[in-house]
Amino acid sequence: MREDAVRWARVIEAEFDKVAQSEVKGIQSAKQGNFYIRDVGEDYTDDRKIEKDVRVVTTISFYLDN
Repeated sequence: MREDAVRWARVIEAEFDKVAQSEVKGIQSAKQGNFYIRDVGEDYTDDRKIEKDVRVVTTISFYLDN
C-alpha cells in the first residue's frame, strides 16, 4: 500500500507542477497515518464478507523549486 501511496504522490506532483507553476524537485518526507479496514456495505457487523473498504491516510511533503 505504501507503493501505491508513492505512485499517487507522483500523480499529485505532476498536477501540482501545472497548477502552481512550480517544479517539484522530489519527496521530502512521507508518513503513513491512520489505516482502516471495514466491511463493504451498510451491515458492518457481518464478519463473513470478503469484500472490504480500505482507507489509508498518507502525508507527503515535497521539495519545490520556483
